[in-house]
Amino acid sequence: MGYADAVAPVGVRLLASEAARIRALWTGATYVHAIAEGTVTDAPLPPGAERLRYRVTVPGFRVGPEERVVTAAESAWFSADGTAWCTGAS
Repeated sequence: MGYADAVAPVGVRLLASEAARIRALWTGATYVHAIAEGTVTDAPLPPGAERLRYRVTVPGFRVGPEERVVTAAESAWFSADGTAWCTGAS
């Protein structure tokens, strides 16, 4: 356990509970219902990484300007400023 300015997992699975997402929309309360699982590394953010987004108003994690839904990524970077990036999203 500890603190970091950024986290860079590899072999990432992107999981979100649809039932909890809908409950958050109905109640207006925030629930932790979307997570990224992977093996943490100290890899830097590579050029060409795509922006990874999650919004409670739209189901699924999304990547790129076309906002395609993804459930996995080869690697991801989660920064202290709240931005997330990934490579090899599928």
